[in-house]
Amino acid sequence: MTKNRILLIAQSLLCVVLVIMLASSAIGIYREGIAEKSENPLASIYSREKVGAALKPVLPVFLVSVAVTMACGIMNVRDENENKPVRDMELNRDLMRSRVAQPNEAMKKEQAMQKRFLYGGWAGFGLCMLPVLIYMLNGAHFPNGNLEEVVGALASHVFPWIILGLACLIVSAVLQGKSIEREYDAIMARIKEEKAAGIQAEPKKDEPVKSQTALRLVLLAVAVVFIIVGIRNGSMMAVVNKAIRICTECVGLG
Repeated sequence: MTKNRILLIAQSLLCVVLVIMLASSAIGIYREGIAEKSENPLASIYSREKVGAALKPVLPVFLVSVAVTMACGIMNVRDENENKPVRDMELNRDLMRSRVAQPNEAMKKEQAMQKRFLYGGWAGFGLCMLPVLIYMLNGAHFPNGNLEEVVGALASHVFPWIILGLACLIVSAVLQGKSIEREYDAIMARIKEEKAAGIQAEPKKDEPVKSQTALRLVLLAVAVVFIIVGIRNGSMMAVVNKAIRICTECVGLG
């Protein structure tokens, strides 16, 4: 591993650690402020003293990150692959597949496996979204009261399922990628076999791309579902009431 690679990895890790520390500091300030407000409603959650005390542990990491970034700039450290086009294995697979006259069993097996991974990932995601919808459709979970308690309960009940659903999609995508690589190898072997046998594939017509349209329809359906959920659990009126208060109390309109 070269020095440039080590510096780039160190810079990336420092950025990740810095983001985590800043986020945890902000959450800590907020939680301490909420605890103080329960005892003294006029207490200020955010102050220079609290922010300064929370940022003290972050300062050394920030300075080291700045030093590493400056060192990378002075030494002209760059990623060797930043100007290279991203290799799209799926596109390469499709191009090579069009040159095959008769797919063999290995290719068909991998294609079937990719469909199972795709449908399985989305099925797992859908199952994980069911508890989310059930929770959000219950208006009793969104009382007009302490917003922090409502948000905290929502996060504890909803976020784990969302994370699990996204994990299903990520695992499915990784498994599909591995299967595409195996299919690509099988395609290249099949092309060599057909060349040796003197077989040529007939030119195939370009098929319309359906993945983008399907993704748009899925996002549209999700948006409609969440709009309906918001209306059912009373969130729409809560947003309207807060907007009225902001306009009349804070901005001074009306």
